[in-house]
Amino acid sequence: MRDVALNIKKLALFNFFTEIKFYSPIIVIVLNSFLGNYTTSMSILSVMSLAVILMEFPTGVLGDLAGKKTATILGVICNLIGISLWALFPVYWSFITGAFLLGIATAFFSGNNEALLYDSLKEKNLQEEFHAYLGKTNYTMQFALVFAAILSTILAKYSMRLVLILSIFPQIISLIIAFTFVDTKCKTQVKNPFKHVAAALKKMAKNRKLIGIILAKSLQEGLSSSSYQLQSVFFNSLCPLWFIGVLRGLSNVLGALSFYFSDKVFKKFSKRICLIVCNLYGRLSSLLAIFINTIISPFLFISSSLFYGISTVANSSLMQAEFSDEERATMGSITSFIGSIFIAILSILVGYIADRFSVRHSLYIIQLFMFLPLFIYWRIL
Repeated sequence: MRDVALNIKKLALFNFFTEIKFYSPIIVIVLNSFLGNYTTSMSILSVMSLAVILMEFPTGVLGDLAGKKTATILGVICNLIGISLWALFPVYWSFITGAFLLGIATAFFSGNNEALLYDSLKEKNLQEEFHAYLGKTNYTMQFALVFAAILSTILAKYSMRLVLILSIFPQIISLIIAFTFVDTKCKTQVKNPFKHVAAALKKMAKNRKLIGIILAKSLQEGLSSSSYQLQSVFFNSLCPLWFIGVLRGLSNVLGALSFYFSDKVFKKFSKRICLIVCNLYGRLSSLLAIFINTIISPFLFISSSLFYGISTVANSSLMQAEFSDEERATMGSITSFIGSIFIAILSILVGYIADRFSVRHSLYIIQLFMFLPLFIYWRIL
């Protein structure tokens, strides 16, 4: 029996098991234990980022042409093979190959999974409730991150290889769930991938509101990613290293609650108000944290996680409403591609500022520039 409604329930479980990667919270430490130096370890992460950038367009097009279910299955297979290579053959060439596959998996999921949810809801005439279901399916990812963060430090005491081996099994469960998804009827009739991408870009270029949302989202992702990486260094200047794991876990719990209760918030406030308030609080709390520079600072930083889910769901809901049915996954991948470019460029610039001046100066500059997305949301929504 064909029932796309089951996709909605299964996505929550799928997101949970896909995000359980015990190596993820301590990935640089794990890689360094096998490869011997941080430069080589960071090169593995660079390969992963490169794969995401290169594969965003092809995976998005495949999701539209072959179906969201097929793209999801292929994404999990890439995850499974990539992690297995790391666990079974922990040498440099294996880490490089595995990282590229993990990057491809990220590209498959970036535009496809939300498109699968939206199309499934649309077949049930529930697309107006996308924000509610996205919050419920995504909050499980945050709990998966908490679970992985706690167990990773325990497992690492026994064996770094055990951390990698045990990361394989959640992906097997994800693959089983992916095979049970039901493909939606929303498939494009265009079979030429180049024409398909061109059609998506043309429609996006004509939509001023969508361009503004994508620009704001990409800027925010690039700056937030850089800030997140530097926060650990800033926190470590104020508290012990072990306590940073506690702070990250608490941040993910707040994020999970934010996703779960986002629907109740949207029933009282518009998505425009939510985006503006969430971003404004994040900027002010972060600037205050950097300014006072005390043990309270990390808690001020992570307090913005309580608004993370609300902001993410609001942004995704607004974008999905502007995407066309025929190019939904492709448009999502184009958006992720632009975001990846911003992350790559801004990470280098932010790192240079941190080396040239200090981490605090770099964080200050990031927060000031993050008023730009806030201004864009204010103007276009």
